[in-house]
Amino acid sequence: MSNLVQEWIVKYLREKQPDREGKFREIEESALERGFPIIEPEVGNLLNLLVKLHKPKRILEIGAAIGYSTLWLARDLNGEIVTIELNEASAKEAQDNFDTLGYDNIKLLTGNALEILPTLEGKFDFIFIDAAKGQYPNFLEESLRLINDGGLIIADDVLFKGMIADDRFYHPRYNTLTRRLREYVDTIMDHPLLDSSIVPLGDGLAISIKKEEE
Repeated sequence: MSNLVQEWIVKYLREKQPDREGKFREIEESALERGFPIIEPEVGNLLNLLVKLHKPKRILEIGAAIGYSTLWLARDLNGEIVTIELNEASAKEAQDNFDTLGYDNIKLLTGNALEILPTLEGKFDFIFIDAAKGQYPNFLEESLRLINDGGLIIADDVLFKGMIADDRFYHPRYNTLTRRLREYVDTIMDHPLLDSSIVPLGDGLAISIKKEEE
């Protein structure tokens, strides 16, 4: 059961999401059967809606996994995606999924994001962060360098099972992760170059827009 949203509300939201058909649905079901962590459909639908509203030309995704979230971003994108995945097996599966669905506007980079990000050139209009939670503050630092003025920086799982907001859910196993996610949240909410909001959807989604620098 979610610590963020009551289960009956999650069930209702999930039932109201657009149908995922064909290969897209197969990817989702396969991940769930294997216990492979993917974004919730309601989070994916919000990402897709934000792409439609913001109309980015370049998206950067930090943490592709098997490409499920990438596919939500790509559904109505008139532009390109650069996505990074550390795990080679997951990256291979993601590339197979992109190829099967015919997406030729997705560039997949395999390796450590903290090593790859400093090598990227050009700016992005939309950045989605969903990789190692303990590295979120470092990902944010690189994202601020890479994002265009007016661009969106979105981070998944920022409330992490409610632990970030309430110590009742704290577990010592996640001490470093909790501390770093709280640092991320504090930074985006107080940062002079960002306007941010946190949505209690999925495991918590932080949405930030970069202000124009004077």
